Amino acid sequence: MSALPPDYDSEPCRWQGWRSRRDVHDLIAPDLRGPVLDIGCGEGRLASLLADDVSWVGVDSSPTQLATNPHRPVALADMRALPFRDAVFAEVTHLWCLYHVADPMPAIAEAARVLRPGGAYYACTSSRGNDPELMPEGYPATTFDAEDAAEIVGAAFGEVTVERWNQPFSSIETREELRAYCRHHYVPFDRAERVDLPLWLTKRGCLVRAVKR
Repeated sequence: MSALPPDYDSEPCRWQGWRSRRDVHDLIAPDLRGPVLDIGCGEGRLASLLADDVSWVGVDSSPTQLATNPHRPVALADMRALPFRDAVFAEVTHLWCLYHVADPMPAIAEAARVLRPGGAYYACTSSRGNDPELMPEGYPATTFDAEDAAEIVGAAFGEVTVERWNQPFSSIETREELRAYCRHHYVPFDRAERVDLPLWLTKRGCLVRAVKR
């Protein structure tokens, strides 16, 4: 298995070309009270869903993504070396980002360091068996997949809870949208032409939650 190389600065059209109608951000945002540290914050989807009185700080290693993010404050930083003091955040998130590092453990340890005792941690990722309608052979293994995410997070936090999904999620209606989806998810491009539309994709993955003791 290997890390998924981030290309947010070199190929912005890839990640900007498709956006999920719903995401894990929508699931956890109502539970967050702040201050929240959103690691791998990207264009600020989580921040856009938070209540006005919730304090939020974003971190990302991509200048391009931070430039598109209208929310502040943000910090340009590596998730394995966070520029914050110990125990300052009530919640810390790693949403769709840990597969970009060769070893997720130092990043998770940094998240635990800046989290207050009793604070909540969230991480999510896809399964290698995601999108079977387009990838029947499965996606290549990365350093942080749903198959081993709970074990990895548990090594840092101890007890974890896991919410898994394995069901049709949303439909793709047009060929143009499907092409954008394939590009966004590194699916061989010709597969966008082979399936009937509308296409209901089966999403498989997990959300891992932990509490700092």
